[in-house]
Amino acid sequence: MKKRVAFCPADQNNEKFFQQLQTSLRKFHTEENLPLIRFDNTTGDPHFFYRATPILAKELLKEYETVIKLDADQIICGDISDIWNESEYFDVGVVMNDPTYPIGLWDISPNPNTRYYNNGLVVLRSKEFVDHWHRLCFGPHFERYQFREQDLLNILCSDYHNYKVKWLEQKDFYGEQAKPFWAKAKLEGDRIMVEDHEIKIIHFGGGNIPNKGNFRIKFQPDVVGRIEWLIK
Repeated sequence: MKKRVAFCPADQNNEKFFQQLQTSLRKFHTEENLPLIRFDNTTGDPHFFYRATPILAKELLKEYETVIKLDADQIICGDISDIWNESEYFDVGVVMNDPTYPIGLWDISPNPNTRYYNNGLVVLRSKEFVDHWHRLCFGPHFERYQFREQDLLNILCSDYHNYKVKWLEQKDFYGEQAKPFWAKAKLEGDRIMVEDHEIKIIHFGGGNIPNKGNFRIKFQPDVVGRIEWLIK
């Protein structure tokens, strides 16, 4: 078995975003250290991108011990090797959703303090977990969920199941949880910081929203300069 791989479901409409993701990733991780594979929809399934993560992860876990899903609309801002800590066992590693964003059909946990996770970055090691997720994504209630595979990911990570779930953002930011703090972020050396938390990944998210990806209007000038270098 090979150690790890990252993959990104992305069609031609996301070409610019994917190139930024790939370029910024290579600033910190070589192809040998973390391969990145891009997948377009060649299945003919109109719902492919709503359940692509378990479809692709199920195949990749036949060859790799750790599979990392990355959305195209992300910029890697630092070394992300902490997310695949191979000395620690977990079934799935997850990041928080944008706390200001509505979460739609979220009726899947009796605990109101349950975290709602974002599907933009998912670290997968368990074939059992992925197979379960895959079955739900092809089940009769799939279209009931507003955010499709993301809502179903949260079902599997909830109190109803016994999978070992690792929340990846106990120290640094790897996704949308940092969005409310972007305007306050500062450059300290070559690190983008919010107080004592480093922003390791910028995830724009939010679907087809105006000015999506326009980091120049979202960050301070010194941070903008750093991001521009990351995607060159």
